[in-house]
Amino acid sequence: MKIITSIAVLTLIVSLSGCSATVAEQKQSLKSFENAKSWYLSGDLDSAEHHLQWLHSKGLASSQSWALLGNIYFRQYRFEASEQAYVRSLEFDSSNNDIWFNLALNQLRQTTNTLMDAQVQLKETDGQLDGLLKDLLALQKLSIEEVGAQ
Repeated sequence: MKIITSIAVLTLIVSLSGCSATVAEQKQSLKSFENAKSWYLSGDLDSAEHHLQWLHSKGLASSQSWALLGNIYFRQYRFEASEQAYVRSLEFDSSNNDIWFNLALNQLRQTTNTLMDAQVQLKETDGQLDGLLKDLLALQKLSIEEVGAQ
């Protein structure tokens, strides 16, 4: 009987220490995410990205951390990486309207870039590409002049 009681107590201690580690990890995750968000808002995209990648390497990813990484990649014109990060975010929370919007905007931007590349490569266009490009820029609330300035 003493052995069974000892095993039960030991099991309880181990499980409680496991719970406290989980709480500590959650606190660390939240603090790390808040630091990354602060760096992102201050414009230090490299530090924010590095911190989020560290967070993800520790298995502490969340929908918000992947979404923020997607935003960082988008601002750096790394559209494929941005798309992948948004998709990872949706794996955690597929009902997040903002992430779906960001993913769609990312894909619009990729399509816009493809059309701009086509304009440069083609000597003549039939007007269809130009019309589509103009429509996509209007959807993104940009003008051709603003895109050229980037």
